[in-house]
Amino acid sequence: MIRTLLVALGLAALAALLLWMLPSPREPEEPARIVPSTAERSAEPAAAPEAPQPALAPAGDGLAPRLGRNVTPDGITSGPATDGPLRRLPPREPDPSPQQAAEPENIETRQILLLRPIARDTAHLTIGRGTIALPGIASLPLERSCGEGASAWPCGMRARTELRNYLRSRSIRCEVPEDFGDRDETVTSACTLRGDDVGAWIVRNGWAEAAPGGPYQDAEAEARREKRGIWR
Repeated sequence: MIRTLLVALGLAALAALLLWMLPSPREPEEPARIVPSTAERSAEPAAAPEAPQPALAPAGDGLAPRLGRNVTPDGITSGPATDGPLRRLPPREPDPSPQQAAEPENIETRQILLLRPIARDTAHLTIGRGTIALPGIASLPLERSCGEGASAWPCGMRARTELRNYLRSRSIRCEVPEDFGDRDETVTSACTLRGDDVGAWIVRNGWAEAAPGGPYQDAEAEARREKRGIWR
């Protein structure tokens, strides 16, 4: 038994000695690089600088690649989801201002003889469906009452009655469109009856006041002086 153990130890020692005596593996040597001389390096052409890469144009029809982002607040139903690219629309043309939108088109007018005018009040005459507003006159309301106490009288209604009696369904001449009276419209125009200015007659007889800065200031002064109509 002891002999066998000694033999095993001897074999192990011999194997260790052999391993120690074997040469260690060498690392592969790097091949030597050939360095060109200064003359050879100067003879080589200089490398051309790289040209900058051109910017790539967006593909497609100008669609932005970004996707829509849901910004709907909590508690509000969001709209349909969009999974495609966003389309950039051109800017919207500005809306016309209210003044431009309400500006009427130029309508040709001329002096026309109008039949059977009806006085709505002392400043408006009706012919068919059209209305003529007499310029330079401050309209007298129909409910206007003149005087005080027991001497008060309905001068607004009386003024319209006097104007209707003056017109008596006769024809007046005004500057209006050719088809005036066929549609609902209001035209401002001075009118004459047998050559007399209708507006001047109304103010001169005291059945309306002259508009400030209008052409009938002298007519109103005459009516006040003579105590006609509403100035009595």
